[in-house]
Amino acid sequence: MSIMELKGCGVLSEASINCPRLTSLDASFCRQLVDDSLTCMTGACPLIEHLILSSCLSIGIDGLSSLHCLHKLTLLDLSYTFLINLKPIFDSCPQLKVLKLSACKYLSDSSLDALYREGALPLLVELDLSYSPIEQNAIEGLLACCSNLVNVNFNGCTNFQELVCESGDSGSVDMPVDSCPPSSPIKNEEISEQPGRLLEVLNCTGCPNIKKVVIPLIANFSHLSKINLNLSTNLKEVDLTCSNLLTLNLSNCSSLEVLKLDCPRLTNLQLLACTMLQEEELESAISLCCALEVLNVHSCPKISALDFGRLRLVYPSLKRIQSSLIS
Repeated sequence: MSIMELKGCGVLSEASINCPRLTSLDASFCRQLVDDSLTCMTGACPLIEHLILSSCLSIGIDGLSSLHCLHKLTLLDLSYTFLINLKPIFDSCPQLKVLKLSACKYLSDSSLDALYREGALPLLVELDLSYSPIEQNAIEGLLACCSNLVNVNFNGCTNFQELVCESGDSGSVDMPVDSCPPSSPIKNEEISEQPGRLLEVLNCTGCPNIKKVVIPLIANFSHLSKINLNLSTNLKEVDLTCSNLLTLNLSNCSSLEVLKLDCPRLTNLQLLACTMLQEEELESAISLCCALEVLNVHSCPKISALDFGRLRLVYPSLKRIQSSLIS
């Protein structure tokens, strides 16, 4: 047996599993599963690569410390738990590639320090902190120093106020210059002399307090292909220079007024219900998006007079325009 699902066994408190070839275990919603059982499982199933403990509310430090037995563990899901301290994970699972901490409401900013100050989890490529109490400084630190991250989720983070990547240096992060690990590109050198960050997907859906997103060329997000800011209702300004951005979702950003895009490969632009966006601002924004194929301006009352026929002539790549005026 290589895959086991115990998902939803809410009354399960003890489990004796001896499956030495097990590679994936889903124990989500096993709310009464205790540390001793997890310790026994990790000892008997050393080949586990994917471990899902979402909503396992009784797992504590002792249980997490037992994960050191799982040398092949690459994915760990601790979403919807009472997790406070990440040190057992950093110490036990340095090989992790995916860490999901969605809705860990007791997680403190200081518990994340080791990720961007000390280079913990150097192989990490995906991090989910959706609906967590993470603060602005920690978000800036993660994006600045964790250059190997490919997929990051900050959905529903109420303390996320802005994303302004002015120069890519550590000056915007409240930490000493030498606090980044030696492998980190964040040093005194100009960002243009450093290797680009690997981030491809940035999800910030439903961040109610974010007001500005600015990513200039010097920030070196050259791999960024998808940004989702849907339902960020207080977002007023977006200014992006992203050479490989393909999809940008700004739907339901009802406060958006300033939109500047230098994204030559952008193919899909979603602006559904951007009620404050003016027609002139949109035309200027897409003037450098020569590969645009899909444009959604449905329920955007201030750009209802846009001449879509002329747009198709100017931008022959446009294949689909969604608007309240087009049936």
